[in-house]
Amino acid sequence: MIRSVIRRMIRLMIRVCLGMGVLLTASMASAQDFSADVINAKDSGGIKKVYSTRDKVRYEVEGNNQAMGPVAAIVDETQSNWVVLLTGKHMYIDGWPPMMQKPIITQYWHVDDVNDACPHWKKLAEQAGTTKNWGSCTKIGSDTVGGRSTVKYEGVSTKGDKSNIWVDTKLHCVIKMDGTTGGSIELTNIKEGAQPASLFAIPAGYTRFDMGAMMQRQR
Repeated sequence: MIRSVIRRMIRLMIRVCLGMGVLLTASMASAQDFSADVINAKDSGGIKKVYSTRDKVRYEVEGNNQAMGPVAAIVDETQSNWVVLLTGKHMYIDGWPPMMQKPIITQYWHVDDVNDACPHWKKLAEQAGTTKNWGSCTKIGSDTVGGRSTVKYEGVSTKGDKSNIWVDTKLHCVIKMDGTTGGSIELTNIKEGAQPASLFAIPAGYTRFDMGAMMQRQR
């Protein structure tokens, strides 16, 4: 039972990190504090809410398995640290599960230069070792998404798959993506302003889930 729960939890964590394909960049000096709902056109589960500050992000995730319950992932970029909250079980995991390869954190959500994001994204693709799929990245121009000013980009992979990305000019982050293979993801109900510090801390009464020790016992 425990192993089954862990597997479901890991799948949710992967979706936190990769489902949007958008996480933190190494530099976040231009980022603004805000919260937003996340709409994924292809999936009823996955990330549903995001809270962002200048150096921390909290993703709230809903899975399709009720036994697993809700999960929240908190990323502290300044400390390169992950905390995963199993909110339905009042437990937390401090760090990334040891049996998994840690994903590169420096992906392309936050953008320093909203008018010239392609070089930055290509550099991150090189760091992630995914340049073999890199075809082209083109700035399309100014656009509006949900009443917000954005800059639209088009990416084309070496296989010809196209994706469109919209970068919010004030938040300096991606607020919408769509593509031929990755579906559509959009941040809606964006509310700018300081976020409560409690969102980025382990709640009182939570106990630490020692995944490493558990895996040792399972051997």
